[in-house]
Amino acid sequence: MQAGWHTLYRIVGLGGPKSDGFTVHFLDVGSADAIILHCGETTILVDAGTVDCGTEICRYLRRMGVETLTLAVNTHPDKDHLGGFVQVLREFPPQAYWEPEVPESLIPASEEYSLTRAALEEMEIPVSQVGAGVSLSLGPMTLEVLGPVSQPDDSNNGSLVLKASYAGRSVLLMGDAEESEEEDILNSGAEVGCDVLKVGHHGSKTSTSAQLLQQARPQYAVISAGSGRPPNEEVLQRLQENRAEVYRTDTQGNIVLSITEEGLTFYTEK
Repeated sequence: MQAGWHTLYRIVGLGGPKSDGFTVHFLDVGSADAIILHCGETTILVDAGTVDCGTEICRYLRRMGVETLTLAVNTHPDKDHLGGFVQVLREFPPQAYWEPEVPESLIPASEEYSLTRAALEEMEIPVSQVGAGVSLSLGPMTLEVLGPVSQPDDSNNGSLVLKASYAGRSVLLMGDAEESEEEDILNSGAEVGCDVLKVGHHGSKTSTSAQLLQQARPQYAVISAGSGRPPNEEVLQRLQENRAEVYRTDTQGNIVLSITEEGLTFYTEK
């Protein structure tokens, strides 16, 4: 079900009363990722886009009435997932910060990575390197880490893959995981079934395999992509073949998923 953005202000609570239930905000940050999970007093930021996304993410959090983050998660240290964290960490200090264990050979030499490490240390934010098997219960919401299962051979396949669950519904966040990590997760026996799939690697053809879709069986799929770098047509075809209704930030702007005991609803802003 889809509704207009003005309805969102009344139901989700942007600029108004706090909402009931669980909301997932997929921000329109181009070919990058920034996702906010919000449930009651819990707010989690998964990735923070590129460095120029920090201001917009902070503005969005203020519109939501957020004062501090429960948890910040960097799925992997690529610039398009890490860049905005320096500003966000300073303006909305999280109680904790999750990241994958990155082999020394894959630690980036980017300024964004160095500045983020410095901000974490300066602000004394607790940092945990997590992987498959870690889970966190925050009231009625549960956050599980499904991957990485093994040491990656590149940054994308070392992405934290997260599953957020609430009221019998679940959202699978794939980071930039490609087919290699998808296969590892499937072989591990992890329960990947979900209602909503956040498509891996911005809709790249190297992600979202037929095998993953067959086991995940999402009713909906969300793709974070930029106008100059649309999702791959083969991926869109696979999603169509699996009857997943697709939402895209490059064509629909910010996308908000609201989950309550009654069901789920999508809202878009362009």
